[in-house]
Amino acid sequence: MTLTFNPETYGSLLAEYKPKAIKTDEENEQAVAIAEELSHRHNRTAEEDELLELLIALIEKYEEDWYPIGVIYAPLNASPSDGSWGT
Repeated sequence: MTLTFNPETYGSLLAEYKPKAIKTDEENEQAVAIAEELSHRHNRTAEEDELLELLIALIEKYEEDWYPIGVIYAPLNASPSDGSWGT
């Protein structure tokens, strides 16, 4: 079954949830909570799927910018030459 996308319904969802660029951990946590609620919803509408995709993109952008994977942070007092780097 193909879901039909209704722009008015999507507009109502956007007005209700007000997704925007995520700038703080608190905003990220709120977006994650909404995304989790939507992802667990049975029989999501096409508009809810679009909102979920938008939230996931915003969450991924924030987390890639602020919590990059594979970046190792050394303690401020560590030095590669004294062996304390990465410990």
